[in-house]
Amino acid sequence: MKHLEVSKVFQTVSSGDGQFAARKVRSIHFNGLLDPLIGFDHFELTSDVFGPHPHAGMSAVSYLFEDSGHYHNLDSSGTDIMITPGSLMWTWAGRGIVHTEFPVPEGSRVHGMQIFVNTAANRKQQLPQSMFIDGRDMPVVASKGTAVKVVAGRTEAGSNPAETPDRLTFLDITIEQGHSFQHDLPTGWTATIYVVSGKAVFANDHKSWIITTGQVMAAGRSDRQELLILNAVSDTRIILLSGKPLGEPIFSAGAMAMGSEEELGKAISDFEEGRMGFIRIEGDQRTIVLAT
Repeated sequence: MKHLEVSKVFQTVSSGDGQFAARKVRSIHFNGLLDPLIGFDHFELTSDVFGPHPHAGMSAVSYLFEDSGHYHNLDSSGTDIMITPGSLMWTWAGRGIVHTEFPVPEGSRVHGMQIFVNTAANRKQQLPQSMFIDGRDMPVVASKGTAVKVVAGRTEAGSNPAETPDRLTFLDITIEQGHSFQHDLPTGWTATIYVVSGKAVFANDHKSWIITTGQVMAAGRSDRQELLILNAVSDTRIILLSGKPLGEPIFSAGAMAMGSEEELGKAISDFEEGRMGFIRIEGDQRTIVLAT
């Protein structure tokens, strides 16, 4: 029997300035237990600090907290959407896309998470696609001192019917002090627990760990369904991300994650030579030029 593997507790550190600051998490610290996630940022920004940039072979998933300003999303597949507080934008890059997001109005504070999800090697050359999930369409299930917002996927409390480009469970969980939340982790899946604020005890049926604001743990690869328990020591907000690991090598450059050096080289040349399309900026005007 293969028991649940659990990572060490990883402490994030917020770094940056008034234009952009983030707590950054990357898979290198978790011995493969973050897979299919490549990593994520819990960020705040007030300007267009990144500008148009390429993605390939992975997804950039932007989720805004309720206290965020609006975040304008453009990409070279023709997407032009305002991400509203509490909502999610899933940019599935496929073989390549040029992407940008910026606060509206300039100078307003955007607060959220951007999650980077790997794509299976046999799908990395497909055409890109984008998906917006309005926060008003995300089920919220409240009971016994716990409220669970099902951003994507499902838990025992409820499910979100939206079909995302890759299967991922994304839960935004608030737990009052002294209360708890339980989640059944499917056989073989991984789960990443990130504490946005507060203090909790993360446990399974063998052991428990204390986790506090800014800390991350990952668990998974069990050959049976596992019960994960979160007990709130204080009022706590937690993001739970869960998926089936791919177990595939990644060849990366920036926000491009391909299955081979050859694929990565092609993605880089496609971007440099304009085959991914681009976003032209002239003063305050941004114009999408579609991929060829």
